[in-house]
Amino acid sequence: MPLNENAKSVPAAKPAANGRNGRKIWLSHTGLGGLDRCPRCFWLQYRQGIYQPEGIVSRLANRFDVLVKHYFDRFRGTDELPPIVAGHVEGRLESPFQEEYFYRVDDQYGFKGKLDECLVRADGTYTPVDHKTSSSDPRIERAMYASYQEQLDAYAFLLESNGKPTSGIGHLIYYYPDSTEDLHNGVQMAVVVKTLKTDPLSVLPRIKRGITVLEQPIPDPSPECVFCIWRERVGNFIPAKL
Repeated sequence: MPLNENAKSVPAAKPAANGRNGRKIWLSHTGLGGLDRCPRCFWLQYRQGIYQPEGIVSRLANRFDVLVKHYFDRFRGTDELPPIVAGHVEGRLESPFQEEYFYRVDDQYGFKGKLDECLVRADGTYTPVDHKTSSSDPRIERAMYASYQEQLDAYAFLLESNGKPTSGIGHLIYYYPDSTEDLHNGVQMAVVVKTLKTDPLSVLPRIKRGITVLEQPIPDPSPECVFCIWRERVGNFIPAKL
C-alpha cells in the first residue's frame, strides 16, 4: 500500500537524541501510546525529558527476546524458515535484517521504530513481525490489545516510508510456557502466530496529533493518570520549602 507522495524518509542512522535544547524530537509508537494515557506526561517526556517513574520490571522477557532473535538468526540468509513458525507465515527472513527505521516529518520532528523481525515474500513485499511473551494461553481467543494493532501499523508505515512495500499484514508471534509434568526435561513452549491486517495510513494522524500537543503549552493531565494524581496529592502535603 503506497503512502502519500509527500512522505519522507531518512537513512537508518542514529538520530539526534530527545527533543530538548533545539534537537529534533523523535516520536515512537511507544511514546504516542503515552499520549493516549496522559497528555501531560507525554508533553513532559518529550519537552522536558521527565519520564514517568519505572516500577519493578521483570527482565526475563528481555532475556527471552534475545534468545528468540538469536534462534531466528540461524535461518537468516537461507530459504528455510525457523521450524517453530514454518507453515504459519509466508516468505523468508529479511537478510540482511534492518532493525531500525526513521521517518522525517520536518526539521523539528520525526518518527522512529525498531522491528523484531521482518519477512520478505516472493512478490517482494515485506511483513513486519513482533515477538510477544504471554502470561496467558494465546491459543484461547481473546480481544486483541489495540496497542498491538497500532504497533504493527507503525512498523508497516516505517517500512513503506523507507521504500519497502508491505504485504498488508503483520504477525504477532506469541511464546507461552506450556503446562508440563516433565519440567525436569525443560520448559515446553507453545508458539502461536496471530496475523493482523495493517493500515500504515493510520499512523500519520497519530503523529500529527502528538506534534499538535507538543506545540502547545503543557496540557492538563488525564483524570485517570495515577502519576499526576499522586503528584497533586503529595503537593498538598509538602510545602514549597521545608
